[in-house]
Amino acid sequence: MIKMLMDGCTCYTIRDETGLHIVTVQSYLRAMHKEGVVHIMGWVKNSRGVDSTHIYKLGIGQDKPRAKMTRAEIAKRYRFKKRLRVRMQKERAIMQGAQA
Repeated sequence: MIKMLMDGCTCYTIRDETGLHIVTVQSYLRAMHKEGVVHIMGWVKNSRGVDSTHIYKLGIGQDKPRAKMTRAEIAKRYRFKKRLRVRMQKERAIMQGAQA
């Protein structure tokens, strides 16, 4: 576990290598982080593009903050999803009309 933390890893990587339960690994890493033994060197983005999983690294250092989207980026993403929903509804209506 220590060897993996020297390069930086997630709790899921440690779980896969050690066979420990994910909750156990997370509690170990939280305790080590609280004591200052490890720090957050980065984040893994989930399927929605949001920073969700910590990448821990052994040693003293500053935690990397989560990336924040600007209001303009949030609005742009909302408009894109809205256009996509409208397009999907139109295609669904066409498909249902063709089946009838």
